Amino acid sequence: MGDNKTTRRDLLKLGGAGLAASAIPTAMTRSALAKEPFFKIYLTIFNNVQSRMIWTDLIGKQIAKLGIDVVSSFHPPSAIIARRASDKGKTFVDGGWDMYSERIYYSGLTPLPEVLFHSRSEPPNGQNFYRINDKVIDAAIERHSRAVDPKERQEAIKDFQKRWYETEPLLMVFYPEDVIITNPKLKGFDSTTYNPVFFPRPENWTIEGATGDVTAAFASWQPPSTLIPMYSSGYNESNIFGPAYNSLFEYESWQTKKVVPGLAESTTRSDDGKHWVIKLRQGVKWHSGEEFTADDVKFTWDRLLDPTYGSVYQSPLKTAFGGPEAYKVTGRHEITVDLPAYSLLFEEFVLPVMAMMPAHAYRNIKPEEMRGHTISTWLGTFPVETSGGKTFEAKGAVGTGPWIPQGFDPARKAYKYVKNENYWKKTPGNVKTFYVVNIQGADAILSALKAGEIDAHDPMYDVGGLVNTIDPSWGKVNRFDSFKWQQMCLNMAHPVFGTGVDTPLGRKDPSRAAEAAAYVRKAMSHAIPREQIIKNVVSGDGKPATVPIPFTAAEYAHDLLKPIAYDMDLARKYMEKAGYVY
Repeated sequence: MGDNKTTRRDLLKLGGAGLAASAIPTAMTRSALAKEPFFKIYLTIFNNVQSRMIWTDLIGKQIAKLGIDVVSSFHPPSAIIARRASDKGKTFVDGGWDMYSERIYYSGLTPLPEVLFHSRSEPPNGQNFYRINDKVIDAAIERHSRAVDPKERQEAIKDFQKRWYETEPLLMVFYPEDVIITNPKLKGFDSTTYNPVFFPRPENWTIEGATGDVTAAFASWQPPSTLIPMYSSGYNESNIFGPAYNSLFEYESWQTKKVVPGLAESTTRSDDGKHWVIKLRQGVKWHSGEEFTADDVKFTWDRLLDPTYGSVYQSPLKTAFGGPEAYKVTGRHEITVDLPAYSLLFEEFVLPVMAMMPAHAYRNIKPEEMRGHTISTWLGTFPVETSGGKTFEAKGAVGTGPWIPQGFDPARKAYKYVKNENYWKKTPGNVKTFYVVNIQGADAILSALKAGEIDAHDPMYDVGGLVNTIDPSWGKVNRFDSFKWQQMCLNMAHPVFGTGVDTPLGRKDPSRAAEAAAYVRKAMSHAIPREQIIKNVVSGDGKPATVPIPFTAAEYAHDLLKPIAYDMDLARKYMEKAGYVY
């Protein structure tokens, strides 16, 4: 394993991602290149993580061996994210995208494909950026979300996986392991980061031997685009806003993944799962000193549902609630919900995932002001009037969380917090002042750890291949099941591998266009050397992926799902099924 780690770094120094990719052995017995390329794909590659650059570039080269003209280019994540946000499903040449890779996950720890893959969750108010529109997948997702009976729910999620495995709307690559290096004096660091429900929890951290105004710092790679929870789908953002907010329920720990009361004290539910009464915790205060009440819950849900505010979570909340008429305040610390039908989205997404926002502080911020406001940028201050006639000068988010934002320092690229001494829950740590610092590059964060400038970092730094360079005197190696997966994203509006209308079979018989597109996707999937990527590029830190369900989740269908073979001959046969001739 040590040789593989050294090889990867040496290859990067010598020739970048392309040369590193060429070092992966292949099992090709003959060239699969056609005389002329069958069609062209534009592969856009995030330029911020070395190993992902390598294996994505490699996959592009493998797909090219099928007779496809793959044009690869490297871009900052913001450029690719902007292209995929198009609400028209445009391809790359028209300003959209064809193919890219990403590390992805569900927002909560219960797999909820409805949020990412249902056809009604397409942009601009949903996260199905891939334009997946499969009636069988939709039906399985709906059964999964509506089933009150756990057995029926498990059968539905298995049907979802079966259909995905058969058609591969996106190409699963591997399930990664998160490797994080921490200050050996740091105790209480017990989870990876996972937007938006697991983020740095310095209220639980103790720096051994430190006294007085104890400080801690956490490194986060990618700068945020917004720090308002309703607009965020990335943990580079929840790393920063997470410590300031709370949700109604929360996860007890990464180890147990058990949902426990947060701002809600308890719930009662009817047998059919439609009627809910939520009792809120009393005595909770916002950072401003204002009391948290049921009006704040209603305000938060109203904002998330309001299309003029454009939340990325508007679609799943609309699916769960139907509309704002589904809930009402029935007491100062009580809210009652009557759902149109039982919804797993409500129980496992709305309750434990959605951060509560303060009505008194955010109510008068107009939709067009949100993203540039202090609550989003943490620049400057804004006055928050309280019912007691006092004014609180906010320097960022106003939450109920254990940390009070103190603003952003652009020169240091640092977000500062002080501990909320009036937090509603007792916490064991000794840290009083906390920073999240934007640092780019694995070498840079290891240098910062060695110098004592940071205490931990998020998993995006891809340090698994560097663990042999860590000296125990300044770094402790932590490994976590990531509960995420790496995937090759495909634009399912693409006329070849998406809709299939421009495949030879699809042109010959339009009724078989979707079938032809699935053949092309299967061909590309069988061209991916997953085992070699895991071994040679990510230092063995992962398992081959099959479907978008975490490998260790209870819902994963181990009896159904077998590793997808790396087989170029089989890949060519699938291309031939789609009508292509070698």
